[in-house]
Amino acid sequence: MTRRACLAIGVGTLTPPQNQTLRFAYLDGAVLAARSIGDWALRSGFGADNVRIVDDGSVNGSENPVTRSRVQQAVDELFPSGAAVVEQLILAFCGHGLTDANIGSISWLFSDSLHQKYRVLADSFYTELLLHGVQRITLITDACREAPKNLDLTRLDAVRGIVVQGTQVENPRFDRLAACQDGQLGYMVSEPMSGAPGKCVFSGVIADALWGMEPSAISNGLITTASLGACVRSRTTERAKQYRLKLNPQCLIDPEPAVLYNTAHPLPGPAGLQPWPPTAEPSNMGPVPAAGPVDSAEHNLQRVHSDAAFREHLLGSDFGLKQHDLTVPADQVVTIPESSKELLQELVVLRQQGPRFPEKKRKAKALVQRLEADVAADRRQSAAAEVRQKMERIGNPGAANLIVCGERAQPLSREPVERLDAPPMFEMFRATSDPQGMPVLVQLADGSATPVVPYAGLYAVVMPSPLGDVFQAYGRPEAPDQYLSMLGAIDDFAAGRLQAEDIDRLAAGVLHEQRADPMLGVICAYLYRAVADYDSIRRLAYFYAEHDQPVPFDMALLGAMQVTLEADGTPRLQIPAVKARPVQPKAPRAADPVSRATPAMLAWIGGRCPWLGLGWDYVNDPRPEWAVLVEGLAEHARAVRHSGATVLPGKVARKLVKAWSLRPARDDLTRPAVANPPPLKETNPAP
Repeated sequence: MTRRACLAIGVGTLTPPQNQTLRFAYLDGAVLAARSIGDWALRSGFGADNVRIVDDGSVNGSENPVTRSRVQQAVDELFPSGAAVVEQLILAFCGHGLTDANIGSISWLFSDSLHQKYRVLADSFYTELLLHGVQRITLITDACREAPKNLDLTRLDAVRGIVVQGTQVENPRFDRLAACQDGQLGYMVSEPMSGAPGKCVFSGVIADALWGMEPSAISNGLITTASLGACVRSRTTERAKQYRLKLNPQCLIDPEPAVLYNTAHPLPGPAGLQPWPPTAEPSNMGPVPAAGPVDSAEHNLQRVHSDAAFREHLLGSDFGLKQHDLTVPADQVVTIPESSKELLQELVVLRQQGPRFPEKKRKAKALVQRLEADVAADRRQSAAAEVRQKMERIGNPGAANLIVCGERAQPLSREPVERLDAPPMFEMFRATSDPQGMPVLVQLADGSATPVVPYAGLYAVVMPSPLGDVFQAYGRPEAPDQYLSMLGAIDDFAAGRLQAEDIDRLAAGVLHEQRADPMLGVICAYLYRAVADYDSIRRLAYFYAEHDQPVPFDMALLGAMQVTLEADGTPRLQIPAVKARPVQPKAPRAADPVSRATPAMLAWIGGRCPWLGLGWDYVNDPRPEWAVLVEGLAEHARAVRHSGATVLPGKVARKLVKAWSLRPARDDLTRPAVANPPPLKETNPAP
């Protein structure tokens, strides 16, 4: 006996931090979208006991904020002791949140998130739900990135949001419908002067489709997860264009579709489904039509680059990329990409008209934010290309197995590190690989540090980015072509181009002649986590252990596996047995390492903290099974930049040097020692 369930969460209002007046846009459309999805589930035969709607819409005129305790109560009610197994869970979140370019990371904000200083990691939230034995989760997430300039959402503690006790089913199925997966903005559209509630573009399309109002979502009389995904992907983009907006959602559907609705049994509704605002009217998130003569787009693009007064008038004095976690030198001129010149032109028109009214101010703000997103994407692309070009210059590393781009690098380690001769602008070292995975901490010229795990038979390259990030790549001296091929994945990661659909292609390149690429495996682990494929993370972990390589820290962190401590305090990973991935008739063939059955195995863990900055989101609120893995790390999470490889500010690095019992490397006599290596000093972490 199985059942279907639905949990819909809608957050329209955020309570500001104490003694602050931060204001987010009121998203009444998010509350209505959550209610529409929940009401659809009720009328589709899920049953009242199997549907919960948690939103912050007022009740009898009183505030009703969405909090962790309310959501936990809803989850407990959906999964009472002894209840039938949930065959499919519709999990919908509509409201404020954060997405970024780091492999589709999504955070949600509940009503009290700012006041309580937390954000909910979406994948940690549904990881908990899977412990109720849910066989399939269909995730709908419409989280807008918009936030006040003086608030950095990544500085909020990342948490699970709920706590569940139970056992996860083997090979759970997962569908992911996400409005924003690349750091772009989500949108709600409305008619400000009408007083009517707004409608969120992405979740609004989904609600329409579920209620049978989108013919393209119906295939042979049925709405399935597959037909819904195809419809939502195309119709969201079309709807956004009607309002002169840009929105390209991510719709990844499990190869085996599930039936959501049979049109042979019409629904009695829809009830309260708000209409779309007329496209002839301006929306509060989109620009007004051009009116009056203006300079050409090319001329305005040139003026933004060359005329500081014009740039400040158009974009504002605080235009920058802080929300996108990028370093912007104060004296650097903002470069708007050519592809955004029409957007820039629309902003010029609006500024010439004078945004004196609230709705016009909101439109101007939205346009500036869209330009910021475009500029951030363009900067990532160019910086990624520069990183790749420099990494490609590494020829035969000779005896070196640790290569750092830059000068005055200083490794700290437990085992001896030998400094070797190196070409200009590079530092080359010979570091001892530890079978138990102890890292080397590489101090960079600015006093920050990045951890690197030396692997036997491989060399590691540490490459700073022009944006303040650091990237790492591994290669084998006898396989230069494979190293160059692998740089494509690093390039895509640095540029924010990686998506979950790239998983199997990347996983196929992990193993080469009994050596697994550690960084490529780490990237794959994050992609698998995004689609709730924990078994494939575990298969990858087994793959490293099978070849006597420490399992990268991030795999142990993301794979929901038991971690214990040896008598000397060394962490030990218990990789569970995993069955072979079920074969789907039309699914692409997966790489063997992540499709075959693997037995249980013990393994050492490579590193003592996350390899990627994104991994620090997972150290704050661990489950007891792997709490020892992240012990002592949570206090440093806010200080670590969440993009690229982990970069530790000097103060954090000093503490970890002591905790890990590291010491400065002894210079080899073949090269003069650095007379006065820079001390590990505090640096201002990038926002």
